Amino acid sequence: MSKYAMAIDLRACIGCHACTIACKSEHDIPIGTWRCWVKEVEKGTFPNTRREFLPVLCNQCDDAPCQNICPTKALFRRNDGIVDLDPEWCIGCKSCIAACPYDQIFIDPNTSTAEKCNFCSNRLEADLEPACVVVCPTECRVFGDLEDPDAKINKLLTHEPHNVRKPEYNTSPNIYYVNGSQQLLDPTKPMQSGIYKQGEMSEELKQSVPEFKNDPQESRTVYDTFHNIPWDKNIITYLMTKGASTGLLILSLFLWWVGFKSSLFSFWMPILSGVLLTITGYVLITDLKKPERFYYILLRSNWNSWMAWGTWFITLKGIFILLWLLGAMAGNDGFLDFILWPTILLSFLSSIYTGFFFAQASARDLWKGSENTIDIGVLSILKGASILAFFVIIFPVADKTNILNTLGNVITVCTLLHFSILMFSILLHRFGSVAHERSIELILKGPFKKEFWNGAIIAGCAVPMFIFWWIGYNYFTFLVASTLIVLGSYYWDKIWVQAGQKVPLS
Repeated sequence: MSKYAMAIDLRACIGCHACTIACKSEHDIPIGTWRCWVKEVEKGTFPNTRREFLPVLCNQCDDAPCQNICPTKALFRRNDGIVDLDPEWCIGCKSCIAACPYDQIFIDPNTSTAEKCNFCSNRLEADLEPACVVVCPTECRVFGDLEDPDAKINKLLTHEPHNVRKPEYNTSPNIYYVNGSQQLLDPTKPMQSGIYKQGEMSEELKQSVPEFKNDPQESRTVYDTFHNIPWDKNIITYLMTKGASTGLLILSLFLWWVGFKSSLFSFWMPILSGVLLTITGYVLITDLKKPERFYYILLRSNWNSWMAWGTWFITLKGIFILLWLLGAMAGNDGFLDFILWPTILLSFLSSIYTGFFFAQASARDLWKGSENTIDIGVLSILKGASILAFFVIIFPVADKTNILNTLGNVITVCTLLHFSILMFSILLHRFGSVAHERSIELILKGPFKKEFWNGAIIAGCAVPMFIFWWIGYNYFTFLVASTLIVLGSYYWDKIWVQAGQKVPLS
């Protein structure tokens, strides 16, 4: 059985960009988007300078992160090893973009579906080579079947030293580079001035790369393609509303179970949790480029994708909230006892799956720490407890003091846990990744510095803990601390989502 791959002899590449033009022509790629392009890096000082070229395209990985995270199986592996995409099943969720360590997937503005290189599979089926290979004037691109020992690609790879992009991600890529330097293959190695011969990087993107120092001894990127982050405001909102929904439901049902038999816990807070869950669903659906296809996740679930699992968790949680409300309206405490723990479990799962889902976006090293999943669960309880305390204060409930004391203890413990996890995650946890260090630097010293220290740490953690320690639990301290905690949670969710995507991948 065939297994197609490509070797690119960088000694022969002249940076003519004919491959880029041929690809756009062959597949009618819209202006402003690319299946492949040629990165350029300069080295040396005048007059001893040289420019190196790196053609980049989908790496057709054996263990493709994009295929694993795709919730609808729109991305699939053909029998010949090519990772292809069926646009009819793509919902435009952009998870494949977040997962690709090579920055080789984009949303086609004409079809609103994902797009990527597939080695011109349409040409292969007609016994033709990919367009980029045919058009290359120096024949630096060598395409062939790795299972054929007589193929030109096998002879080249046998006799010439070669390497791949980002081997540390363990994706087993099938694009091989002959004579590729680290300054060319690793996007974190060369300096980024932000000013290129074809234009200038936006101010937002400039903040994401280290300050440019015009050091003649350093290599410099002079042409590249940068993409906007795939997940932004809608995903931040999703983290806030889903977390609050989970915390409210778990704490309300628990308080009802331990004996606080108020309609606030058995009915009104589950309603609010359901409203927040509905907002979560709306935000997630409208964030899709093909929102009318959202139900494809349920029809064609990829069980390797945590996005598919999360969709089922959220759906089932919504169903159990509805069942709970029906049981509460009927006054059937026996039925409520029966579905109590399944409802709490589904609510818990609908919260923490996000940690696994973001970690599956393997291009982003900031999201890979296991402590992130724990923190998402802790933050969910913290958000829920802070909101619930406000309603306990204004709602006529019996034994209000004991309830607030319980919530105060929950808030204090969760705030301490959240603070400890942040300190460990940002200040202590290191695993040797330059991309991870860049993200941390953006948080501690870069554009997220004020939001992290003033918002997430001081307002969201330090001040609430100090208020409770200094004054104690009363209506005023609960209102102030709860407001600050929700605000601090928002800042951290924003930082975590955005900083994780700011480091250039290509």
